[in-house]
Amino acid sequence: MITNKYISKRIMSLFIIISLFIFSIFLAVLLEEDNNNKSDMKIENKFIQKPNSNINTDNSINNSFKSHLPIVVIDTYGENIKADMLWDDEKKYFVPINDDPYIEGNITLIDNENNINSVKDIPKLESKIKIRLRGNTSINYAKKQYFIKLINDDGSKNKQDIFGMGEEYEWILNISYIDKSLIRNYLALSLSSKIMENVPEARYCEVIIKNKDNLEYKGLYLLMESIKRGDNRLSISKYDNKFTASSYILRRDRLDETGVTLNNYGTINKLTPEYLEVKYPYKKDLTEETLEYITNDIDNFEKALFSSDEKEFYKYSDYIDVESFIDYFIINELFSNYDSGYHSTYIYKEAYGKLKMGPVWDFDSAFDNYKKQQQKIDSTAMHDAPWFKELLKDPEFTRKLIERYNLLRKDILSNDNIINYIDEITEYLGPAIDRDWKVWGDFYTSEYLSEYVIDGEIKDRNTKSYDEEINKIKDNIINHGKWLDEDIDSLYQFATFTKDYSIWNELGYFEKTILGNNKETFVKNILAIIYIFIFIASIVYISRE
Repeated sequence: MITNKYISKRIMSLFIIISLFIFSIFLAVLLEEDNNNKSDMKIENKFIQKPNSNINTDNSINNSFKSHLPIVVIDTYGENIKADMLWDDEKKYFVPINDDPYIEGNITLIDNENNINSVKDIPKLESKIKIRLRGNTSINYAKKQYFIKLINDDGSKNKQDIFGMGEEYEWILNISYIDKSLIRNYLALSLSSKIMENVPEARYCEVIIKNKDNLEYKGLYLLMESIKRGDNRLSISKYDNKFTASSYILRRDRLDETGVTLNNYGTINKLTPEYLEVKYPYKKDLTEETLEYITNDIDNFEKALFSSDEKEFYKYSDYIDVESFIDYFIINELFSNYDSGYHSTYIYKEAYGKLKMGPVWDFDSAFDNYKKQQQKIDSTAMHDAPWFKELLKDPEFTRKLIERYNLLRKDILSNDNIINYIDEITEYLGPAIDRDWKVWGDFYTSEYLSEYVIDGEIKDRNTKSYDEEINKIKDNIINHGKWLDEDIDSLYQFATFTKDYSIWNELGYFEKTILGNNKETFVKNILAIIYIFIFIASIVYISRE
């Protein structure tokens, strides 16, 4: 006999299952929105006409200038754009300039749907701006980089969605004078965006400085996102100074006297180079309590990481997102980015979450473009970087790293994929490369990189043409990648602890199989586990008297 109690149990079970189903759909929608909230860093070569406009000998252009790339025109009404930092010979680092470095001006962005852009065209975006030079060493280069704030007539923030990268008011015009290939940052960021979260987006453009009726061609640039907290940037929760705990962004770099520098365990005990600066929360908002909270976070991680006690050491994984550290290592190692880990190195954390490495940044010196030192094809470099040197004491960290490396080399970081993508980028840039080299070619063909000696013979690392430089990058990927493919297990030599990992390896495989390797798979698998649990629980519940 079916009783009212039995019916109520069935109704309750059905209600739970339906609720779970609705919740899973809602979660899937949120996940899809998170994965597609910004445009992909894609380039399109098909059916694009590429006008080959001329640059005059004095680098001026006229109103007939055309490009298949977006054109950015900056007008500062004749005023020179200033730096915010200067090198101090006594202190041996860059120090801030006391005066406000920003000057006001106007920016015009021309980006037509037919991909034929002229300085005479109606702009897609026009805004007042505040602008300054950016960078440290690069401030002294002839080809400048710019930090731009879009503002309204009243000086307020003018957030705009530029080239599909999401609404913001702070933007960077960035291309390294020392990168004659013009692709290092774009190539590395674009590939990294398929591997890691929150990688800054970038779009190629050509930049022109306007002074009254004169137009000066400045070259090929990347208009790109800066690293900051925001819905369309690094998406972590907003700081509320009523609470001590907070999400935050840190950067390891040279000392910045204007910033908030952590007095953390690694710095105090001279275990790590350079300094960790709090980039978010902003200095004007940051309370002493939150600063102490951030410092304690880093202290706890570093005390475990640098501990000689095995049990204490293994607590490091309680504080960090291990997968993000592994991906950061692989990307910067394969691309031979010798600055990574030491300078322009970002770390972030969601409140009550774990520390994550990234976003990746600054590949100017990658692919054997480090001025002072030739790249070592048959060796790793990241094994010596701050924190990573200690992480490699754990053979399980190394095992996961090698497994992840082998997986990525089959697809995103395969030789074929990288080299084909290099060809796509250079084809897309087309005549813009020639225009940039016409302006800056004297430096590009100079003796910037140091020489090296092999078998007693002095070798020159400096290429003399664009094609030579592109081939150098390709050779770098092929040769260093080949060595890593064959010898990446040499990283085990840095393991100091000899704990038996047979059980942990099996647990790691089980965890990866059940929970997956990425956020999307993780959510799907967790939902499947919940479904199974609820289904079994419902049967048990109904079956009970």
